[in-house]
Amino acid sequence: MDSWHEVGQAADIIARYDIPLDIGPTRHGITRGQTIYFFDPSGNRNEVFAGGFIYYPDNPKRVWSMDQIGKAIFYYQRELNQRFMSVVT
Repeated sequence: MDSWHEVGQAADIIARYDIPLDIGPTRHGITRGQTIYFFDPSGNRNEVFAGGFIYYPDNPKRVWSMDQIGKAIFYYQRELNQRFMSVVT
């Protein structure tokens, strides 16, 4: 996807059709991309992702430590959802 707006449209579809939502809409800290995770009828977790980090040599480098892992993965919630680590996307 190209924009946060399209992730929002995916969220609208997920809500309209009562599709099981896993996480989001939110943003990843590491990639800086916008995302939403949902489950399909077979139980597979899927992700709609937009944007993300674009490398520029003069852009300041961010360093994430293990004590910031929650914010690095789910920037707004600032905590790692343990379910996220147990289901393959």
